[in-house]
Amino acid sequence: MSKLQDRPALPPALLSALATLAVVTSLSLLSAPPVALGASAAAPAAGDFTLEDFLQVPTLGSVAVSPDGKLVAYTWSRRDLEQDKRITRLWLGEIASGGTRQLTFTDEDRVAGLAWRPDGALSFLRPVDGKMQVWVNPLDGSEPRPVTDIDGGVGAYWWSPDGTMLAVLADPVDEDDDADSDAGEDEDAGAPDREDRIENTAGQDTDRVDWTVYDRIEKPEEYQQLFVVAAGRNAPAEDAEPRQLTFAPWHPYEAAWSPDGTTLAVTFNPRFSSLIDEEQQIALVDVAGGQAEVITPTDRHSSLAAWSPDGKQLAYYMDREADYRAYLNLKDVMLRDMAGGRVTDLTPDTQWTLGGTGSTPSVAPQWGSKGRYLYLPAAHGTNLDLVRVDVRKGDLEQVTDLEGNLFDLSVHGNSFAYLETALDKPGTLFAGKLGGKVREIDSTNEAVATYDLQPAQKLRLPGSDGGFVEGFLFLPPGAGEADHLPAIIEMHGGPYYRYGNAWTSRYPWQVLARNGFAVFICNPRGGTGYGQDFLRGVYRNFGTDDYLDIMAAVDALVERGTIDPDRLGFTGYSYGGLMTDVVVSRTDRFKAAVSIAGIWNYVSAMGQNNSQLLIDSYRRPWDEDLQRMWEHSPASRADRITTPTLVMHGKDDEPVDPRQSIEMFHYLQLNGVPSRLVLYPGEGHGINKPSHMIDYETRELQWFRYYVLGDENALGAEPPVPVEP
Repeated sequence: MSKLQDRPALPPALLSALATLAVVTSLSLLSAPPVALGASAAAPAAGDFTLEDFLQVPTLGSVAVSPDGKLVAYTWSRRDLEQDKRITRLWLGEIASGGTRQLTFTDEDRVAGLAWRPDGALSFLRPVDGKMQVWVNPLDGSEPRPVTDIDGGVGAYWWSPDGTMLAVLADPVDEDDDADSDAGEDEDAGAPDREDRIENTAGQDTDRVDWTVYDRIEKPEEYQQLFVVAAGRNAPAEDAEPRQLTFAPWHPYEAAWSPDGTTLAVTFNPRFSSLIDEEQQIALVDVAGGQAEVITPTDRHSSLAAWSPDGKQLAYYMDREADYRAYLNLKDVMLRDMAGGRVTDLTPDTQWTLGGTGSTPSVAPQWGSKGRYLYLPAAHGTNLDLVRVDVRKGDLEQVTDLEGNLFDLSVHGNSFAYLETALDKPGTLFAGKLGGKVREIDSTNEAVATYDLQPAQKLRLPGSDGGFVEGFLFLPPGAGEADHLPAIIEMHGGPYYRYGNAWTSRYPWQVLARNGFAVFICNPRGGTGYGQDFLRGVYRNFGTDDYLDIMAAVDALVERGTIDPDRLGFTGYSYGGLMTDVVVSRTDRFKAAVSIAGIWNYVSAMGQNNSQLLIDSYRRPWDEDLQRMWEHSPASRADRITTPTLVMHGKDDEPVDPRQSIEMFHYLQLNGVPSRLVLYPGEGHGINKPSHMIDYETRELQWFRYYVLGDENALGAEPPVPVEP
């Protein structure tokens, strides 16, 4: 039963002029005119599913089962296009009865990081003076209150078993500031600031505050460290100030308290940043003294430790092989005996992707109450289900067989809760007893019920060299599979990822279908969920064999009569943007392309921010494979591109530097290719601000309408001015 009637009403659809917001910027050499919907895309008929409708569909998330197994906390959120922000509310459900109640109400609420204090109080992250702090709601009728006051805010937190302490990720202590404070008024005391005062080779002191000096690729001061801080009613007074446990060059990600509260199992990266190296490790850190012991091999990615209820065993994920790096490895569930140190591989033969849909897990294994089973999500093909691992026998057993995909999971004691979504259903929260039936607690599926969204068709098409490509096909309402439809092909990000039968809040495939396009989202080789050989299908070969897979799948759709070979578009985000750049540089069969946050030049990308992706995926890409990377790069074929291409990127993107899109656009313009570049201020790798999302999705739709459908009322590019010989 949906509780939508208790939620704030959705605002009316925005006027098309919303997409002209001035916050969007373009390069001055080609100033894009404001986005305006053409006459062919005027006010939709009743029941149509517009971009505005899509972006404001509410979703559920952040599931957390209470320590007694009776309650489940979760968030409800949606984008508010009029206020240009995402609104998130905190809700509570009773597992036995299915009843729910809302805990937060104002539009200013921004809650995240749901957890439970061991005594049954609900905790979460919410801003205090603009910085995220840990709050506690005792659920006894009293008001929630913040229990931390940490400079810079809290990035993540974990309760100690007795509920008196928190382990938190927070900004590291500035040693120079400490030295300055100890020095008092004596300007000669303490060490000088290295950036302000450098002795040059002539022996002279030079005071310059505008110099920037780097000794490393990464910037260690930008990464949070692990602290412990008192936060409970009976917390020791001596722990009132946060005490730092980890220090640079460590970059900690995750922590798990031992049941006796003496030790933290910490997942960390030894090189500050995952943008350089994803080879995470696990260390046991003594809470009292801070001593650390690394317990996992340095040549394999290991992450997300979970203590057994009795504290005698520690479960975690680890790379299956040492000869390949993190992105190219299936992960196994490992079990460490804490008394003797013996480590057992519980899942040595599975071809499923454990811990989520990416090749590096996102969710830690969760123990059942008796310590016999570990519960975790696992991807197999386009499915994502709950599985359990018997720690005695090592057997992996599928617990759910969902129509859609598992989205979030929480296990506590004998109770569990999870979210299930599908490509046509934004999500339902289920909860129950392990081994028993589950009950629907809440759902947002009614938010799209009036639009009659159709399930996408799952297809398995031939790939290149005897391979296959799975994916999903969206058809316009009333269209048949042999209607020779204009089509948009889309590649997923990653590449070590895949598309599943799961709701998306980013990609408007249903809207594109409502505009007359067949849309095929595809999983060529190199993705997850199909075993280790499939995962390694793009090792040292970005944009090669996976490109051939996609073209073979397109050929199959043409042969079936589903799509019109003369009316094709291509798009993708992140690695999908890279693949879009590859496609337009290798073929002219597509009438239009939209590249979002993609990589254009693998060689220059190695020298920008996302070195780690290429370090994992090529063999010593800074020397041995440098020429190979250039030959694979779309940039090496810049002179061949003729496809009208829209390029979009977040201006503050770190994983993929926006200079990749700027460089591509520069070459497109010099070669006279119809093109446009849009850069979004304040956006990282995910373009998330609602006004930016409605803009870039409107631009994408208009681009395809203009170049694929021939709609002259839609928005195309200004005529380019090529450089003549």
